[in-house]
Amino acid sequence: MGPAQRLFIGLLAAVCLVFGIAAGRIAFRPRHPVTQPIAFNHKIHTELLECSDCHKYYQERAHSGLPGLSTCMDCHEEPVTESPEEQKVRDLAAEGKEQVFKKTFRLPDSVFYTHRRHVTVAGLECSTCHGAIAESEAPPEVPLVRITMNFCLECHEERGVTTDCVACHR
Repeated sequence: MGPAQRLFIGLLAAVCLVFGIAAGRIAFRPRHPVTQPIAFNHKIHTELLECSDCHKYYQERAHSGLPGLSTCMDCHEEPVTESPEEQKVRDLAAEGKEQVFKKTFRLPDSVFYTHRRHVTVAGLECSTCHGAIAESEAPPEVPLVRITMNFCLECHEERGVTTDCVACHR
């Protein structure tokens, strides 16, 4: 092999390495971080409330539903603590804002998923897909559990549930 061929193979290997690293970074990059307007402490709230007190639809519908500020105001119309985050709730509600929380957990549009089917029918716990969210003292910027197709397939296989593509992809 001559010097020109070695140079060509070396350059080709370098280009492949660069593209391989770039592809890996794209494939395994974290989702875009989400910053919530209120530093909600799930741990304090789950000690006193059920998930359904705030996420009203998780047992009945496709989406669990993010709580609106009117839900927060059921308990926080008057100060419960001296937390500046609690005051933010009242201030935003006074401005007439209702839906301020942002979705952290998102699935691709091609995936058909319902909380009702997974929670009510299959009996999964929230932590199966949402991780230790009930123990979190600050809102996560990215999902605590990386939901991938393999994650779902492993769960379906463990429970003897269909792995037919059209059951979840529409």
